[in-house]
Amino acid sequence: MPGRYEFSLPERPSRDGWFKIGQLDITTTALLVILGVASMFWYAIDKVSLEKLAFIGPSVRQDGEIWRLATWPIVNPPTRIWVVLTLAFFWFVGHRIEDRIGRIRFTIMILLMTVIPAAIVSLFDFTAQTGQAYGLSILAIALLTIYAFDSPGAVWFFNIPLWIIASVFVLLDVLQYLGDRRFGALLIELGAILVGTVMARQYGMLDDLAFIPRVAGKRTAPSKRRTKRQGGPTVVTGPWAGSPQTTHTAVDQMELDGLLDKISASGIDSLSRGEKARLNELSKKLRGR
Repeated sequence: MPGRYEFSLPERPSRDGWFKIGQLDITTTALLVILGVASMFWYAIDKVSLEKLAFIGPSVRQDGEIWRLATWPIVNPPTRIWVVLTLAFFWFVGHRIEDRIGRIRFTIMILLMTVIPAAIVSLFDFTAQTGQAYGLSILAIALLTIYAFDSPGAVWFFNIPLWIIASVFVLLDVLQYLGDRRFGALLIELGAILVGTVMARQYGMLDDLAFIPRVAGKRTAPSKRRTKRQGGPTVVTGPWAGSPQTTHTAVDQMELDGLLDKISASGIDSLSRGEKARLNELSKKLRGR
């Protein structure tokens, strides 16, 4: 019946979490955000002990506190409202990539993005002030950069290309870290972007960055352009040949990618009625109808 689902709202997508708390899928992204929120309360109770989780180069190099290499992202002191926005931003961008490549690959990528740059920075002779880093904001900016260059046609507010937004965010961080003389945080953020880009390329993302080699035999993530269920219909995202080119938002593209990945994993019948209606709506929108 035409228009039957015209006013249906898409249901919350089910994610491949490690476990569930009620109806919430605890993915790697969700777990990091939960730990970030918990760190705010920890800060209120005993900020001195929380600070022992932040990355401080001299503490790793001289005192052997190697856990700091991995724990620094969960230290998110509630010093300003931007911390809350950072956690929300990480939830959004992190899930886009985790849904794309899978929880295990995403966890490996986050772990390498966290540990490798921090381990390298710990070798430099920085002071405790200039050689420190903490917070999910660093990883959030790195993930945004990866997603933006994986979707070069995506746009943000006011139809600004997402890759330009990501580049501006990185530039602002570089200027701030240089001004504050936080060279450790600067190198860790740039290192996280580099490591994350290489890993994302291995996992089937960033097809346009052909200068980054892929390891032979590495399995790729489900294609964003075409997904197919065995014996079922093929779904191809637009724009299609002969159709008008339309500008779509990054949020629309992210939502469509998630629906197509779900079809690839479980078939078209795995979508709820609301999700099928939303898929049809987004397909028409991207075709310019």
